[in-house]
Amino acid sequence: MRLITLHRLVGCALLAACMLPLTAAAADTARFPVRVGLKHGAIDATGKLVIEPQFDNELRFADGLARAGVGAKLGFIDADGKLMISPQVKVSIGQGEFAQEQALASLVDGDFAEGLAPFRLEGRYGYVDRSGAMAIPARFDKAEGFVDGMALVSAGGQYGGIDRGGQWLIEPKFSRPFRFSEGLAAVLVSGKGYGYIDRSGKWVIEPQYNYAYNFADGRARVQLKDGYGYIGRDGKLAIAPSAEFRIGADFHDGRAPVRVEGKGWGYLDTEGRLAVAPQFFSAEAYSEGLAAVAFGDFRDHRWGYVDKAGKPVGMAQYQKAEPFSEGRAAVLLPRRGWGYVDTRGELLIGPLAGVERAEPFRNGLARVWFSQRTDASGVWGYVNRDGKRVWKGE
Repeated sequence: MRLITLHRLVGCALLAACMLPLTAAAADTARFPVRVGLKHGAIDATGKLVIEPQFDNELRFADGLARAGVGAKLGFIDADGKLMISPQVKVSIGQGEFAQEQALASLVDGDFAEGLAPFRLEGRYGYVDRSGAMAIPARFDKAEGFVDGMALVSAGGQYGGIDRGGQWLIEPKFSRPFRFSEGLAAVLVSGKGYGYIDRSGKWVIEPQYNYAYNFADGRARVQLKDGYGYIGRDGKLAIAPSAEFRIGADFHDGRAPVRVEGKGWGYLDTEGRLAVAPQFFSAEAYSEGLAAVAFGDFRDHRWGYVDKAGKPVGMAQYQKAEPFSEGRAAVLLPRRGWGYVDTRGELLIGPLAGVERAEPFRNGLARVWFSQRTDASGVWGYVNRDGKRVWKGE
């Protein structure tokens, strides 16, 4: 029988401190990865360097922790750069002449979430806590992060859900992964089709659909004999498949884009009425009350934004228009470059000189790519909500 143990350096003050849980304030502190030369560190939302560039890998924080490596040594640090799981925390596997040790951090296979992270040992998955202690032994075929106290895992080729103690909340009996949204999850039963369960695994809507998506705004998109329609949480058909329009997306902000042949794209409300008349060459999902739409035709079209009534917000003048996040949306102005508009449709940031990629705002900053025109290289940087550049890599 395989023997697994965790070793710590007894008497090491640093490691003892690493075993203490993070404070709530530290867990909520936003950190953004940066690189100086070949070394990686992190800044805060003001652009201040809070973790000096010293690591060989990009610092991707999740649940307040990030994997950090120097050479062959791997550990986990918190948002202040404090070592939380030391490279000296080892896992011993095997017995006798076959016994060997391996750094626990190198086995972590996924991000921390709700204080736990999946690790993979000899083809099996378990979970470790923030101190590096083994919280759930490696006994699953696959494992994902915890969400609202439950993690999706598979055993024997079937998927179920476990609690933080490793006990089954939902027995493994489903052939495909599932995700909960609005308290329900679409699951597949071989030979019967898709249905919906609650977080206890109880059937709320019996399996009957050829395909099914998760709930959003109280509606779930399902495939029926005559095409796609939407059901309510009671399982009753809320919006039937229609010969008039083509359904192809979920609801967001109470709207779902649909295409009417010969007229273009518009939006349905949750009762199945055309809330925005079909008129656009293309249409994206709503975010923060606005949707990116394209005016014109295949040869000549420009992107802009409309509100939930379909009224234009700002000018349709962009080559690309991305969804809103934190009150800002990235847009590409033809021959001028990337910038950001606010929810009034006004260009608030940019065009940003030398920027060839612009990402959404997260925790007050947006990451942008500064291209070096002389070759294919470039560097990442960050801008704040006012458009001020707070960091540019070297």
